Amino acid sequence: MLTPRNFSFFETLKAKGLKGEPVASGMSVEVVPLGREEEDHAVLPFRLRDIRPVIAFSEKYPFVKPLDVIQSELKFQSKLAAREWNSEYWVTLAIGLAGFLLGAVSTELLSGGDAQKVAWDGLAAVRGVAFFQMLLSLICWSIFTMQIWRLFPVIRIHAISLLVLWNLTMVSQLFFHLNQIDFPSGATLGDMMLGTLILLIVLFFIYNFGKAVIETRNLHVEEYHVHEDVRLMEMEMAEHSLRGWGFVLGTWFILILISSWAGAHFVSERGGDRIGSLSVHIVAGVLSMPLYMGIIWYPQRMLGTGTQVTTKAAINAEREIGGVLAAELHQESQCPECEKPMNIYRDANGVVMVPCPSAGCSNSNAVGTECASCSTLSPSRHDCPHCGINAPVLDFLSDMEAW
Repeated sequence: MLTPRNFSFFETLKAKGLKGEPVASGMSVEVVPLGREEEDHAVLPFRLRDIRPVIAFSEKYPFVKPLDVIQSELKFQSKLAAREWNSEYWVTLAIGLAGFLLGAVSTELLSGGDAQKVAWDGLAAVRGVAFFQMLLSLICWSIFTMQIWRLFPVIRIHAISLLVLWNLTMVSQLFFHLNQIDFPSGATLGDMMLGTLILLIVLFFIYNFGKAVIETRNLHVEEYHVHEDVRLMEMEMAEHSLRGWGFVLGTWFILILISSWAGAHFVSERGGDRIGSLSVHIVAGVLSMPLYMGIIWYPQRMLGTGTQVTTKAAINAEREIGGVLAAELHQESQCPECEKPMNIYRDANGVVMVPCPSAGCSNSNAVGTECASCSTLSPSRHDCPHCGINAPVLDFLSDMEAW
Protein backbone atom coordinates (compact mmCIF):
# COMPACT_ATOMS: atom_id res chain seq x y z
CA MET A 1 0.00 0.00 0.00
CA LEU A 2 1.35 3.42 -1.00
CA THR A 3 0.85 5.59 2.07
CA PRO A 4 1.52 9.36 2.19
CA ARG A 5 4.71 8.55 4.02
CA ASN A 6 5.92 6.30 1.19
CA PHE A 7 4.83 8.83 -1.38
CA SER A 8 6.79 11.62 0.32
CA PHE A 9 9.86 9.36 0.40
CA PHE A 10 9.72 8.67 -3.33
CA GLU A 11 9.09 12.35 -4.04
CA THR A 12 12.25 13.18 -2.06
CA LEU A 13 14.22 10.68 -4.13
CA LYS A 14 12.85 12.14 -7.33
CA ALA A 15 13.70 15.69 -6.26
CA LYS A 16 17.26 14.65 -5.43
CA GLY A 17 17.62 13.03 -8.81
CA LEU A 18 16.37 16.15 -10.57
CA LYS A 19 18.83 18.35 -8.74
CA GLY A 20 21.77 16.09 -9.50
CA GLU A 21 22.17 14.81 -5.94
CA PRO A 22 23.32 11.23 -5.45
CA VAL A 23 20.66 8.54 -5.25
CA ALA A 24 21.25 5.08 -3.84
CA SER A 25 22.15 2.46 -6.44
CA GLY A 26 19.39 0.16 -7.55
CA MET A 27 16.80 2.92 -7.45
CA SER A 28 15.80 4.38 -10.80
CA VAL A 29 14.65 7.95 -10.94
CA GLU A 30 12.86 9.37 -13.96
CA VAL A 31 14.22 12.77 -14.87
CA VAL A 32 11.71 15.02 -16.60
CA PRO A 33 13.27 16.29 -19.84
CA LEU A 34 13.51 19.99 -20.52
CA GLY A 35 10.86 21.48 -22.74
CA ARG A 36 7.87 19.60 -21.31
CA GLU A 37 4.97 21.71 -20.18
CA GLU A 38 4.86 20.10 -16.73
CA GLU A 39 8.60 20.56 -16.18
CA ASP A 40 9.54 20.98 -12.55
CA HIS A 41 11.19 24.29 -11.69
CA ALA A 42 14.02 22.36 -10.03
CA VAL A 43 15.24 20.90 -13.34
CA LEU A 44 18.35 22.88 -14.17
CA PRO A 45 21.22 22.02 -16.54
CA PHE A 46 23.65 23.77 -14.17
CA ARG A 47 23.62 25.41 -10.76
CA LEU A 48 24.23 29.03 -9.84
CA ARG A 49 26.90 28.09 -7.30
CA ASP A 50 28.97 26.53 -10.11
CA ILE A 51 29.05 29.71 -12.22
CA ARG A 52 32.16 31.86 -11.90
CA PRO A 53 32.32 35.60 -12.64
CA VAL A 54 33.83 36.76 -15.91
CA ILE A 55 36.37 38.87 -14.04
CA ALA A 56 36.96 38.02 -10.38
CA PHE A 57 37.53 41.51 -8.98
CA SER A 58 37.21 40.29 -5.38
CA GLU A 59 40.49 38.35 -5.64
CA LYS A 60 42.35 41.65 -5.54
CA TYR A 61 39.69 43.86 -4.00
CA PRO A 62 37.54 41.89 -1.50
CA PHE A 63 35.19 44.84 -0.90
CA VAL A 64 33.78 44.52 -4.45
CA LYS A 65 32.61 40.93 -3.96
CA PRO A 66 28.95 41.94 -4.60
CA LEU A 67 30.07 42.89 -8.12
CA ASP A 68 31.35 39.35 -8.66
CA VAL A 69 28.06 37.96 -7.34
CA ILE A 70 26.10 40.06 -9.84
CA GLN A 71 28.44 38.96 -12.63
CA SER A 72 27.87 35.29 -11.78
CA GLU A 73 24.11 35.69 -11.63
CA LEU A 74 23.95 37.59 -14.93
CA LYS A 75 26.10 34.91 -16.55
CA PHE A 76 23.86 32.20 -15.10
CA GLN A 77 20.68 33.87 -16.33
CA SER A 78 22.15 34.50 -19.78
CA LYS A 79 23.30 30.88 -20.19
CA LEU A 80 19.97 29.57 -18.98
CA ALA A 81 18.02 31.84 -21.34
CA ALA A 82 20.25 30.96 -24.30
CA ARG A 83 19.68 27.27 -23.58
CA GLU A 84 15.95 27.32 -22.87
CA TRP A 85 14.49 30.09 -25.00
CA ASN A 86 12.91 28.37 -27.97
CA SER A 87 11.99 29.94 -31.31
CA GLU A 88 8.72 31.28 -29.88
CA TYR A 89 10.57 33.47 -27.39
CA TRP A 90 12.93 34.83 -30.04
CA VAL A 91 10.08 35.46 -32.50
CA THR A 92 8.18 37.33 -29.77
CA LEU A 93 11.26 39.45 -29.07
CA ALA A 94 11.66 40.17 -32.80
CA ILE A 95 8.01 41.25 -33.07
CA GLY A 96 8.44 43.60 -30.11
CA LEU A 97 11.57 45.11 -31.65
CA ALA A 98 9.78 45.51 -35.00
CA GLY A 99 6.89 47.31 -33.31
CA PHE A 100 9.29 49.66 -31.52
CA LEU A 101 11.39 50.45 -34.60
CA LEU A 102 8.39 50.96 -36.88
CA GLY A 103 7.04 53.52 -34.42
CA ALA A 104 10.40 55.19 -33.75
CA VAL A 105 11.59 55.70 -37.34
CA SER A 106 8.88 57.41 -39.38
CA THR A 107 8.81 60.09 -42.08
CA GLU A 108 6.01 61.77 -40.14
CA LEU A 109 8.27 62.12 -37.10
CA LEU A 110 11.25 63.29 -39.12
CA SER A 111 9.20 66.00 -40.84
CA GLY A 112 7.65 67.23 -37.60
CA GLY A 113 4.04 66.87 -38.81
CA ASP A 114 1.45 69.63 -38.91
CA ALA A 115 1.47 71.78 -35.77
CA GLN A 116 -2.10 72.93 -36.46
CA LYS A 117 -3.58 69.46 -36.24
CA VAL A 118 -3.78 67.59 -32.93
CA ALA A 119 -5.48 64.55 -31.39
CA TRP A 120 -7.70 62.62 -33.83
CA ASP A 121 -7.27 65.23 -36.57
CA GLY A 122 -3.52 64.76 -36.35
CA LEU A 123 -3.83 61.00 -36.72
CA ALA A 124 -6.26 61.36 -39.61
CA ALA A 125 -3.78 63.63 -41.37
CA VAL A 126 -1.16 60.88 -41.57
CA ARG A 127 -1.05 59.54 -45.13
CA GLY A 128 0.78 57.05 -47.32
CA VAL A 129 3.74 55.06 -46.03
CA ALA A 130 3.68 56.78 -42.64
CA PHE A 131 0.10 55.63 -42.00
CA PHE A 132 0.89 52.07 -43.12
CA GLN A 133 3.97 52.06 -40.89
CA MET A 134 1.98 53.30 -37.90
CA LEU A 135 -0.61 50.59 -38.49
CA LEU A 136 2.07 47.89 -38.69
CA SER A 137 3.61 49.17 -35.45
CA LEU A 138 0.27 48.91 -33.64
CA ILE A 139 -0.25 45.38 -34.98
CA CYS A 140 3.23 44.30 -33.86
CA TRP A 141 2.72 45.75 -30.39
CA SER A 142 -0.66 44.00 -30.11
CA ILE A 143 0.81 40.63 -31.10
CA PHE A 144 3.76 41.17 -28.77
CA THR A 145 1.42 41.91 -25.85
CA MET A 146 -0.70 38.82 -26.55
CA GLN A 147 2.42 36.65 -26.74
CA ILE A 148 3.69 38.03 -23.42
CA TRP A 149 0.30 37.25 -21.86
CA ARG A 150 0.42 33.70 -23.18
CA LEU A 151 4.08 32.84 -22.57
CA PHE A 152 4.26 34.12 -18.99
CA PRO A 153 1.08 33.02 -17.17
CA VAL A 154 2.65 33.33 -13.72
CA ILE A 155 3.63 36.96 -14.13
CA ARG A 156 1.34 38.14 -16.93
CA ILE A 157 -0.38 40.89 -14.92
CA HIS A 158 2.96 42.35 -13.85
CA ALA A 159 4.30 41.99 -17.40
CA ILE A 160 1.47 44.05 -18.87
CA SER A 161 1.83 46.54 -16.03
CA LEU A 162 5.50 47.05 -16.93
CA LEU A 163 4.50 47.87 -20.51
CA VAL A 164 2.02 50.43 -19.18
CA LEU A 165 4.73 51.89 -16.95
CA TRP A 166 7.04 52.12 -19.97
CA ASN A 167 4.43 54.25 -21.76
CA LEU A 168 3.85 56.36 -18.65
CA THR A 169 7.58 57.07 -18.52
CA MET A 170 7.35 58.47 -22.04
CA VAL A 171 4.29 60.55 -21.03
CA SER A 172 6.22 62.00 -18.08
CA GLN A 173 9.04 63.11 -20.39
CA LEU A 174 6.56 64.73 -22.76
CA PHE A 175 5.20 66.76 -19.84
CA PHE A 176 8.76 67.73 -18.88
CA HIS A 177 9.33 69.05 -22.42
CA LEU A 178 5.92 70.71 -22.69
CA ASN A 179 7.11 74.17 -21.59
CA GLN A 180 10.84 73.65 -21.96
CA ILE A 181 11.97 71.97 -25.18
CA ASP A 182 15.58 71.80 -23.94
CA PHE A 183 14.70 69.94 -20.72
CA PRO A 184 16.41 69.59 -18.28
CA SER A 185 18.20 72.82 -19.29
CA GLY A 186 16.24 75.84 -18.12
CA ALA A 187 13.52 73.81 -16.39
CA THR A 188 11.65 75.20 -13.38
CA LEU A 189 9.96 73.35 -10.54
CA GLY A 190 6.55 74.60 -11.61
CA ASP A 191 6.97 73.06 -15.07
CA MET A 192 8.08 69.71 -13.62
CA MET A 193 5.22 69.01 -11.22
CA LEU A 194 3.04 66.77 -13.41
CA GLY A 195 5.94 64.91 -15.02
CA THR A 196 7.53 64.29 -11.62
CA LEU A 197 4.24 62.94 -10.24
CA ILE A 198 3.90 60.47 -13.11
CA LEU A 199 7.53 59.39 -12.74
CA LEU A 200 7.07 58.81 -8.99
CA ILE A 201 4.05 56.62 -9.75
CA VAL A 202 6.18 54.61 -12.19
CA LEU A 203 8.94 54.19 -9.60
CA PHE A 204 6.44 53.10 -6.95
CA PHE A 205 4.93 50.35 -9.10
CA ILE A 206 8.32 49.11 -10.29
CA TYR A 207 9.46 48.93 -6.66
CA ASN A 208 6.27 47.09 -5.74
CA PHE A 209 6.86 44.63 -8.58
CA GLY A 210 10.40 43.91 -7.37
CA LYS A 211 9.16 43.52 -3.80
CA ALA A 212 6.45 41.07 -4.92
CA VAL A 213 9.01 38.89 -6.72
CA ILE A 214 11.40 38.90 -3.74
CA GLU A 215 8.68 38.04 -1.20
CA THR A 216 7.32 35.30 -3.46
CA ARG A 217 10.86 33.92 -3.71
CA ASN A 218 11.15 33.89 0.09
CA LEU A 219 7.87 32.01 0.49
CA HIS A 220 8.88 29.62 -2.28
CA VAL A 221 12.15 28.71 -0.56
CA GLU A 222 10.41 28.35 2.82
CA GLU A 223 7.84 25.97 1.36
CA TYR A 224 9.66 23.90 -1.26
CA HIS A 225 13.22 23.91 0.09
CA VAL A 226 12.61 23.83 3.83
CA HIS A 227 15.17 21.82 5.79
CA GLU A 228 16.07 21.43 9.44
CA ASP A 229 19.71 22.21 8.56
CA VAL A 230 19.94 26.00 8.39
CA ARG A 231 23.03 25.77 6.17
CA LEU A 232 21.09 23.94 3.49
CA MET A 233 18.35 26.55 3.69
CA GLU A 234 20.96 29.26 3.18
CA MET A 235 22.34 27.39 0.17
CA GLU A 236 18.88 27.20 -1.38
CA MET A 237 18.31 30.89 -0.74
CA ALA A 238 21.64 31.62 -2.45
CA GLU A 239 20.56 29.45 -5.41
CA HIS A 240 17.44 31.61 -5.68
CA SER A 241 19.33 34.88 -5.33
CA LEU A 242 17.78 37.87 -7.10
CA ARG A 243 20.69 40.32 -6.99
CA GLY A 244 21.42 39.90 -10.68
CA TRP A 245 17.73 40.09 -11.54
CA GLY A 246 17.37 43.27 -9.49
CA PHE A 247 20.35 44.74 -11.35
CA VAL A 248 18.65 43.96 -14.66
CA LEU A 249 15.39 45.53 -13.42
CA GLY A 250 17.21 48.72 -12.44
CA THR A 251 19.12 48.79 -15.74
CA TRP A 252 15.87 48.36 -17.67
CA PHE A 253 14.29 51.32 -15.89
CA ILE A 254 17.32 53.52 -16.60
CA LEU A 255 17.25 52.52 -20.29
CA ILE A 256 13.54 53.27 -20.74
CA LEU A 257 14.04 56.56 -18.91
CA ILE A 258 16.89 57.52 -21.26
CA SER A 259 14.96 56.31 -24.31
CA SER A 260 11.85 58.23 -23.29
CA TRP A 261 13.79 61.42 -22.59
CA ALA A 262 15.63 61.19 -25.91
CA GLY A 263 12.39 60.53 -27.82
CA ALA A 264 10.62 63.46 -26.19
CA HIS A 265 13.71 65.63 -26.74
CA PHE A 266 13.64 64.80 -30.45
CA VAL A 267 9.94 65.51 -31.06
CA SER A 268 9.92 68.65 -28.90
CA GLU A 269 11.66 70.55 -31.70
CA ARG A 270 9.90 70.25 -35.06
CA GLY A 271 11.93 69.63 -38.16
CA GLY A 272 13.89 66.54 -37.12
CA ASP A 273 17.14 68.41 -36.39
CA ARG A 274 17.99 66.43 -33.23
CA ILE A 275 19.08 63.23 -34.94
CA GLY A 276 21.43 62.46 -32.06
CA SER A 277 18.49 62.33 -29.64
CA LEU A 278 16.59 60.04 -32.01
CA SER A 279 19.60 57.72 -32.20
CA VAL A 280 19.81 57.54 -28.39
CA HIS A 281 16.06 56.86 -28.25
CA ILE A 282 16.38 53.95 -30.69
CA VAL A 283 19.51 52.39 -29.17
CA ALA A 284 18.23 52.57 -25.57
CA GLY A 285 14.80 51.26 -26.62
CA VAL A 286 16.27 48.33 -28.55
CA LEU A 287 18.48 47.38 -25.58
CA SER A 288 15.57 47.61 -23.14
CA MET A 289 13.41 45.11 -25.07
CA PRO A 290 15.42 41.90 -24.34
CA LEU A 291 15.93 43.09 -20.77
CA TYR A 292 12.16 43.41 -20.40
CA MET A 293 11.63 39.82 -21.51
CA GLY A 294 14.41 38.62 -19.21
CA ILE A 295 12.83 40.44 -16.26
CA ILE A 296 9.51 38.63 -16.65
CA TRP A 297 10.97 35.28 -17.76
CA TYR A 298 13.44 34.62 -14.95
CA PRO A 299 11.02 34.76 -11.95
CA GLN A 300 8.68 32.33 -13.71
CA ARG A 301 11.56 30.00 -14.55
CA MET A 302 12.93 30.12 -11.01
CA LEU A 303 9.65 29.77 -9.11
CA GLY A 304 7.76 27.39 -11.41
CA THR A 305 4.48 27.71 -13.28
CA GLY A 306 2.36 26.94 -10.19
CA THR A 307 3.36 30.17 -8.45
CA GLN A 308 1.49 33.43 -8.01
CA VAL A 309 3.80 36.43 -7.79
CA THR A 310 2.42 38.70 -5.07
CA THR A 311 3.37 40.43 -1.84
CA LYS A 312 2.73 39.17 1.68
CA ALA A 313 0.38 42.10 2.25
CA ALA A 314 -1.68 41.05 -0.77
CA ILE A 315 -1.81 37.45 0.47
CA ASN A 316 -3.00 38.56 3.90
CA ALA A 317 -5.60 40.89 2.38
CA GLU A 318 -6.87 38.10 0.13
CA ARG A 319 -7.24 35.81 3.12
CA GLU A 320 -9.12 38.44 5.09
CA ILE A 321 -11.45 39.22 2.20
CA GLY A 322 -12.13 35.53 1.70
CA GLY A 323 -12.85 35.11 5.39
CA VAL A 324 -9.96 32.70 5.90
CA LEU A 325 -8.77 33.40 9.42
CA ALA A 326 -5.77 31.89 11.12
CA ALA A 327 -8.01 29.91 13.48
CA GLU A 328 -9.85 28.34 10.55
CA LEU A 329 -6.58 27.40 8.88
CA HIS A 330 -5.46 25.93 12.15
CA GLN A 331 -8.54 23.69 12.26
CA GLU A 332 -8.11 22.55 8.66
CA SER A 333 -4.67 21.05 9.34
CA GLN A 334 -4.93 17.30 9.66
CA CYS A 335 -2.86 14.14 9.50
CA PRO A 336 -2.56 12.79 5.93
CA GLU A 337 -2.92 9.22 7.25
CA CYS A 338 -5.53 9.20 10.04
CA GLU A 339 -7.05 12.64 9.23
CA LYS A 340 -6.97 13.74 12.86
CA PRO A 341 -6.76 17.55 13.39
CA MET A 342 -3.23 18.86 13.93
CA ASN A 343 -1.77 21.97 15.53
CA ILE A 344 -0.01 23.11 12.34
CA TYR A 345 -0.94 26.38 10.68
CA ARG A 346 0.33 29.55 9.01
CA ASP A 347 0.79 32.82 10.83
CA ALA A 348 -0.36 36.20 9.50
CA ASN A 349 2.75 36.40 7.27
CA GLY A 350 2.18 32.99 5.69
CA VAL A 351 4.98 31.23 7.62
CA VAL A 352 4.32 27.59 8.51
CA MET A 353 4.12 27.14 12.30
CA VAL A 354 4.56 23.73 13.98
CA PRO A 355 4.39 22.62 17.63
CA CYS A 356 7.71 22.49 19.43
CA PRO A 357 8.96 18.84 19.41
CA SER A 358 10.38 19.18 22.93
CA ALA A 359 8.32 17.41 25.61
CA GLY A 360 6.54 19.81 27.93
CA CYS A 361 6.94 22.84 25.62
CA SER A 362 3.68 24.28 24.27
CA ASN A 363 5.13 26.88 21.88
CA SER A 364 4.65 26.89 18.10
CA ASN A 365 7.58 27.94 15.92
CA ALA A 366 8.42 28.47 12.27
CA VAL A 367 9.90 25.45 10.49
CA GLY A 368 13.70 25.47 10.63
CA THR A 369 13.91 27.90 13.57
CA GLU A 370 14.77 27.40 17.23
CA CYS A 371 12.10 27.54 19.89
CA ALA A 372 12.17 30.80 21.85
CA SER A 373 11.57 28.91 25.10
CA CYS A 374 13.65 25.72 24.95
CA SER A 375 15.93 26.40 21.90
CA THR A 376 14.84 23.15 20.24
CA LEU A 377 15.03 23.24 16.44
CA SER A 378 11.68 22.81 14.68
CA PRO A 379 12.17 20.11 11.99
CA SER A 380 10.67 20.04 8.50
CA ARG A 381 8.92 16.72 9.28
CA HIS A 382 6.31 16.06 11.93
CA ASP A 383 5.17 12.98 13.87
CA CYS A 384 1.44 12.49 14.22
CA PRO A 385 0.67 11.83 17.92
CA HIS A 386 -2.35 9.70 16.94
CA CYS A 387 -1.05 7.22 14.35
CA GLY A 388 2.70 7.83 14.56
CA ILE A 389 3.27 8.65 10.87
CA ASN A 390 6.27 10.83 10.10
CA ALA A 391 5.65 13.13 7.10
CA PRO A 392 6.72 16.52 5.74
CA VAL A 393 5.01 19.43 7.47
CA LEU A 394 3.32 20.57 4.25
CA ASP A 395 1.52 17.21 4.00
CA PHE A 396 -0.45 18.13 7.14
CA LEU A 397 -1.86 21.28 5.53
CA SER A 398 -4.89 21.34 3.28
CA ASP A 399 -4.42 21.90 -0.45
CA MET A 400 -5.58 25.50 -0.13
CA GLU A 401 -3.24 26.15 2.78
CA ALA A 402 -0.28 24.38 1.17
CA TRP A 403 -0.06 27.24 -1.29
